[in-house]
Amino acid sequence: MRIKRKSLLAGIAWSLVLPFSVLAQTGSSTKVGTLSLIRAIGESAEGKVALADFQKKADAKREELDRKNNEIQELQKQLQSQSRTLNDDSRAALAKSIDAKSTEYQRATDDARKEFGDMQNEILNRIGSKLMPVLQQYAKENNFALIVDSSSQTSQILLYADPSIDVTDDIIKRFDASQSGSGVSTPGGVKPAPGPAPTVPKTPPATPKPNK
Repeated sequence: MRIKRKSLLAGIAWSLVLPFSVLAQTGSSTKVGTLSLIRAIGESAEGKVALADFQKKADAKREELDRKNNEIQELQKQLQSQSRTLNDDSRAALAKSIDAKSTEYQRATDDARKEFGDMQNEILNRIGSKLMPVLQQYAKENNFALIVDSSSQTSQILLYADPSIDVTDDIIKRFDASQSGSGVSTPGGVKPAPGPAPTVPKTPPATPKPNK
């Protein structure tokens, strides 16, 4: 399941751009730019910290669900290997235990999918709302009449954009600077570790389904 970005993009992304009617009013010389809102959020200093914490929690949840799944698979193997030696009561009890654990596993998986989907949206909305005034000020200072979110999945308007008009890197730098009087600040004063920037997760932690 992909990130549910509809609420973010409807509530934030479209408020980051001016209406297309502005283009008609200002003529062909209108200055236009593109911004990957998702990348700007994910590669900002605050975004890196938030996503690192997200990944840590996702890994822990994945391990927990894997343990539950392994327990089910072991019981299934036991039932298959001992089906001829177990009496009816024991076989029925083992099958009941497998069904109960499978139901618990499925419920835990569904809960995790919702939990991490909500967590993803919270990160996007929280950082996106802080980024909004930074982008608006940037657009005014640099005379942009229109900045389109190139990462939006809610519209098919943007079919092509010259990479030279992308302002994502500029916005990331300005946003990071806006969060601190000097240098980069992050939640809790934690500085992001050097290295490749984490990407916004596109799926909740995936786990194998128990064999039926």
